[in-house]
Amino acid sequence: MVDRHGRRVTLARAALRYVYCSMWVLPPLAVAQGGHLQRWEIAVVFFGWVVFWALLSRFHPQRQFWHDAWAGTRLVDAA
Repeated sequence: MVDRHGRRVTLARAALRYVYCSMWVLPPLAVAQGGHLQRWEIAVVFFGWVVFWALLSRFHPQRQFWHDAWAGTRLVDAA
């Protein structure tokens, strides 16, 4: 993982990416908390949101996840 300029990621930027990366799970948790749904319905909502979040990366110009774009990071192949 590197920053926008290809440099090593600082601890602060990595922490910011972690926070942004954790945010994608909040909408399905909010639905599950307030909806009185059965377990299978929660699983469908959660899985649907994960698929939606993954598809959103296709709309980014560099095809990266939005939490990476917001944090100013990108994943690179180490090989």
